[in-house]
Amino acid sequence: MRRFYYKKLITLNNRTIGTFTLSGVLLIVSLIFTACQKGDESLGRSLIPGNAFVYSRNYEETGTIKAYTFTDEKVRMDHPGFNYVGSFNDPVFGRTDGAFAAQFRLASNPDFDSSAKFDSLILRLTYKRIYGDTATAQTFKVYELTSGLDYDSKYLSTFNLKSLASPTLLGSYSFIPKFRTDSAKTDTTIQYLRIRLSDSLGQRFMKMDSLQMISNEIFLQNFKGLYIEADAAARKGTLIGLTPTGSAMGLYYHTTSKDSLFFGLSVTTNSANVAAFKHDYRGSLFGTHLNQELIQDTLAYLQPTGGTKIKINMPTLEKWKDSTQYTISRATLVFYVDTLMTDARRYEMPERIYLKYMDSTNTEVFPKDSELSSTYYNGIYDATTASYTFNITRHLEQIVKKEVTTTSMYLVATDRSGSANRVVLKGGNSSKPIKLQVKYTRYQ
Repeated sequence: MRRFYYKKLITLNNRTIGTFTLSGVLLIVSLIFTACQKGDESLGRSLIPGNAFVYSRNYEETGTIKAYTFTDEKVRMDHPGFNYVGSFNDPVFGRTDGAFAAQFRLASNPDFDSSAKFDSLILRLTYKRIYGDTATAQTFKVYELTSGLDYDSKYLSTFNLKSLASPTLLGSYSFIPKFRTDSAKTDTTIQYLRIRLSDSLGQRFMKMDSLQMISNEIFLQNFKGLYIEADAAARKGTLIGLTPTGSAMGLYYHTTSKDSLFFGLSVTTNSANVAAFKHDYRGSLFGTHLNQELIQDTLAYLQPTGGTKIKINMPTLEKWKDSTQYTISRATLVFYVDTLMTDARRYEMPERIYLKYMDSTNTEVFPKDSELSSTYYNGIYDATTASYTFNITRHLEQIVKKEVTTTSMYLVATDRSGSANRVVLKGGNSSKPIKLQVKYTRYQ
């Protein structure tokens, strides 16, 4: 008996793709129906590299992240944006005393003739910010530097700036800092105070010969600058933000032929300028638990001016280290502000804060996410949610890959020497604790 095979050319998109026997077609159909049975979840698994099955999850963690308040030591104090001088008793953070020292440079070469007579030497300080109570009087005191400042040196908050100054008082002035207003009742752009300094210093300037004032380099060898501080306030008080380049001295004199002559020295962008702060946390709400990781307060406290930083411990991140099977698509850390304790209506809070970590050399560095853009890295205050949020996606990936070994981070002020804006955050065990949110994909 002869068997007949039926041949059929199957054409798709004008291409011949094969010749099938009838029995071959039936076999293929049978295999398709068998493979597509309901409930067989292994279908398609071979298409994933490594024969892996993929699933995505949203992970959220609260309650296990801990926050501790530490003093912010070894902060650079040279060339601050504002020189904060005064004494302020913060109801939350205790007392802060601010001072600064700066070089005063020649505006021009003076030309004192033999008949020139000294009249007065006036220090003018310009201020644009006030932090604290504006009803409390402040007393500023001025001293001459006996040791010079170096423009290129790094001055840390641990440096004793006052040790460079003479104990002899050059001048003092008591005042209540207030902003003057114009006819429209708005703040004027320049607020200043004037302090008369010792006549002996002014007379010394006039006795200097032309060679001692031929250049700023030589002049600064003969007059190294001024140190300015404030008397400690027993209660309340204020920190006054002085504009560095708004500080100047005016030497007034006359000759036999001319009256009301003037010679100026000023702090310029080329002047060495260093801030100094002292903090007394004995009256603070966190002083008893400062600089330790045994007892966690409900709140955490962040203060610039070489004040405090917040250490964040995230022990559960250890579990991410042991697996390379995770792909992190997004990771964020959220910190909530205690708006009642911060009291932003009276004490301005920072618009932005930074999140950093310590690398293997114990150097403070930004997480890798900050390299993408500042807006992606974030840390900007969200008034709607009263929170600061940070993207740490790439940082967490580095932890997974064991490129970063520490699971602790630090919250610090963005301007740690030239701003007084502080904030109180809810801690890890508060009613609205620190939140870690991770969106990831895992391969099994």
